[in-house]
Amino acid sequence: MNTLKKLALAAVAVVALMATAGAGSASATFTSLCKAPTTPGGLPICEGAHLYPAGTTIHAHLEAGTRLVIPTPNGVVECAGSTIDGNTEQATAKPLGVFINVLNFGGCEDAGEPVDVVAVKPGTMDIEIIDIPVWTHNGTLTLTGTELKILWTFTGDECFYDPGDVGVLTGGAMATIDWGGPLTFTKGNLGCAPGNANWSGAYTVTQPEPLWVSM
Repeated sequence: MNTLKKLALAAVAVVALMATAGAGSASATFTSLCKAPTTPGGLPICEGAHLYPAGTTIHAHLEAGTRLVIPTPNGVVECAGSTIDGNTEQATAKPLGVFINVLNFGGCEDAGEPVDVVAVKPGTMDIEIIDIPVWTHNGTLTLTGTELKILWTFTGDECFYDPGDVGVLTGGAMATIDWGGPLTFTKGNLGCAPGNANWSGAYTVTQPEPLWVSM
């Protein structure tokens, strides 16, 4: 085998190794919800009585005086109210799943005209502790199996979207959620302009309190 060919094979091996390492570092980490920001051994590990059990209710609402903003190809929708309510599937999991019982929106409008925003399928929400580039007591949020419908009641335009990554849960004495991410267009009637949307908003977690994301 000539030298050039050996170098080429070596380069391929290095790239494959890096890809494998990258895939490993991106894998989910065991996640739990904690009553205190404990860090035994320098890691955000939840110990003993600090651990919230399976079935814990997570309740959050849109911060007072703020709006959930949803720019879409049909127009910019703003909602004055929104509530998220669910229960954890387990005490610790990789990632930690939450059954969504309530995902609702109120006072929604586009340029002063009423709009209905409905979670046709609430789905589930996964919480995964943020450990890159450093360990934290915060977590990423991802919706699965959720279907969102936006209906412009004054025109009859009706669009459906599939949410995915929806922001970050920041732990604290009163935790907060920075809600935001893409909305992938899935279907709509003739008046619905095809194309993806996004949404953003700020929520306060009122239950459980306090709340930190841990291992």
